[in-house]
Amino acid sequence: SEYAGKAAIIFKIGKFVSWQEHAFDNESEPLSVCLPKNDPMSEAMSALSGKVVHGRVLSVRHLDLVSAPLAGCQVLFLSKPAGDARFMLLESLAERPVLTVSDDTRFARHGGIITLEIKQNRVQFAINVDASNNAGLNISAQLLQLAKITGSGNTSR
Repeated sequence: SEYAGKAAIIFKIGKFVSWQEHAFDNESEPLSVCLPKNDPMSEAMSALSGKVVHGRVLSVRHLDLVSAPLAGCQVLFLSKPAGDARFMLLESLAERPVLTVSDDTRFARHGGIITLEIKQNRVQFAINVDASNNAGLNISAQLLQLAKITGSGNTSR
């Protein structure tokens, strides 16, 4: 399914991103992927729980984005159905070590880090390098080569 493909891409992308040590409370803390409750991606992401990324077990958390704190989230997926309120949420996360991902094509323009897009039955992605730098995330050159790059004066690549 489309959701399973996007979930698999998010998992693979996680292998090419390095978080600073302060993004985790301790060495055994899982890598938490957070999604809004009732997100269409929930089931597909939950299927990846227990896999390992950078020596950390992947944990999927479903949150009420209005009331739940985002502390402990290293990846936040916000799908199109999450509505425009997610853009305000991005502002509050701008300098926190959270990899923000969405399937909304406007996401990078609003400060999101990775935008996923399905084109010709393939998942493609764009990376906002300014947003990733502000968040203190290190995205590998290998991943950057595969992406459309936004930010740093680049409108596309």
